[in-house]
Parts: sequence; structure tokens; C-alpha cells
Amino acid sequence: MRLSATMPWLLALVLLGLAGCNRPRFGTPQDAYTSFHRLVKRGELQQAWGALSKPTQDAMAKRAQVVGEASGGEEKPEPMALFFANVPPPPDVTEVSVVREEGDVATVLVRAGGNSHEVRMVREPSGWKVDLSESLQP
Repeated sequence: MRLSATMPWLLALVLLGLAGCNRPRFGTPQDAYTSFHRLVKRGELQQAWGALSKPTQDAMAKRAQVVGEASGGEEKPEPMALFFANVPPPPDVTEVSVVREEGDVATVLVRAGGNSHEVRMVREPSGWKVDLSESLQP
């Protein structure tokens, strides 16, 4: 079989398309949650931290400050490390669907490991983010 001149270009386009399949995407609430989950599962915690909403990150910064003060200043926990500390790998997600979406706030239903739970998502300038700020309040 003889390769035509267009075959290398087609192969390059297919490979480029496949490489983008696992790239984090934050254009929809479902994509953002799926990307966050995938990043956590792969241990890419710096990127996963970036997929959390600003209010979630701020709540963890406050919690880290409280932990640091409680230790008499001996411990200076990093908010990201505190958030991901002792977290077992999440079960595989089988479905993520939007339950409701109003403006810059959405709720997605996540099915994983035979269980379902709802997750709040917020739209920020860089895209949709996982918002756990309400569950992090004292």
C-alpha cells in the first residue's frame, strides 16, 4: 500500500485530536467536574487545586490559618496540601449530568461507585469550577 501525500497530515490531525481528549476542559459544568475528577485521580493536585472555585480556595486558606494558629505557629499548613491530605483515590465516575443551571451557578449529579451526590459548580472568568465552599464552613 502506498501512502499518499495527505496521509501524514491526516495522521497528525488524528493524533492531535486524541491528545486533546484528556486535556482538562472547563467550558461546561460537566466537563469541569470530569476534568477535576480526572486530575485528582491522576495525582495532578496542583491542576486539580486550580479547578476549585476561588471561594473554596479561600475557605481552605482560612482553615489552614486556623490549623497553624492552633499548633502555636509550629505548623504552617499549605491550603492545597491540607485539602488533599489523606484523601483516598476517588471511585470511577460513571455519569455527570446537570441537575440545574442558573446564570453562573450549576448543580451536577455525579454517579460513582454505585452512589450519587450533587456538586455545586460556579462559573468564574477562567471557566466552570468545583465549589465546595459551603461544605467547608465551620
